[in-house]
Amino acid sequence: MRGSQTLVVKLGTSVLTGGSRQLNRARMVEIVRQCAQAMNDGHRIVVVTSGAIAAGREHLNYPELPPTIASKQLLAAVGQCRLIQLWEQLFAIYGIHIGQMLITRADMEDRERFLNARDMLHALLDQRIVPVINENDAVATAEIKVGDNDNLSALAAILSDADKLLLLTDQQGLFTADPRYDPNATLIEDVYQIDDSLKMMAGGSVSGLGTGGMATKLQAAEVACRAGIDVIIAPGDQPIVIQRLLQGEKAGTLWNCEVFKPIEGPLEQSALHHTAGLVEPDRVRHLSDTQPVRCQPFRLVL
Repeated sequence: MRGSQTLVVKLGTSVLTGGSRQLNRARMVEIVRQCAQAMNDGHRIVVVTSGAIAAGREHLNYPELPPTIASKQLLAAVGQCRLIQLWEQLFAIYGIHIGQMLITRADMEDRERFLNARDMLHALLDQRIVPVINENDAVATAEIKVGDNDNLSALAAILSDADKLLLLTDQQGLFTADPRYDPNATLIEDVYQIDDSLKMMAGGSVSGLGTGGMATKLQAAEVACRAGIDVIIAPGDQPIVIQRLLQGEKAGTLWNCEVFKPIEGPLEQSALHHTAGLVEPDRVRHLSDTQPVRCQPFRLVL
């Protein structure tokens, strides 16, 4: 193991529920156990969590609601309380404190608010507190939403100056075809470039409970890799997956930022690309007069 690393762990709704209609407490406590072990080994952990709407539905006993934005915001408002309470209880088992961070794209578009979010995130990490990040779905509308937690996790990785972004999912990684329907689909262990053929391999959300899928994971991977952050898509139900990845073992699909070759031209349109030019090619900017931003061909612009 090579020194202390900062790892952003993104947990989708399908991972947290195990594909069911409710949060899977056993799976969540296993993830917390792995995070606690990583922290004991000297690493820093950031959690990007989905599941607020699923938690709200469960707490309200699956009410019949009209298919409106207000209904989703209602469920998110109720569920976020339950979700953060559960994370707090589980991390407390290991004597670890958490800090909640709810953001929208609007928080990232304003330079001062972006810097405040970054400073608060680093302050939590410096005190060995686990930031638990989610989009503020209770107030976000289409105009100010990041839109999915894959892209949100890439933004969190940039904010925290992470070494690795781990996207835990209900699949083993990225496949040559949809393994649900194609028995000949094979796992892609390393990705060096995201081109049109790779994008065609990405399917949609399997569970119907979340907003993400492999397509949004490709977007997040490209953003993070351009910022000098390794990205791994790995199965969320695999034992000690976090420890294995921190030790450099192979699991799932890896984007190694040192060998990743971004396609020439602008990034594909996604929610992150509206964040006040957080990444911009061929320009060296600084978070402060003395702290340069670590990136590959792209750097934070503040």
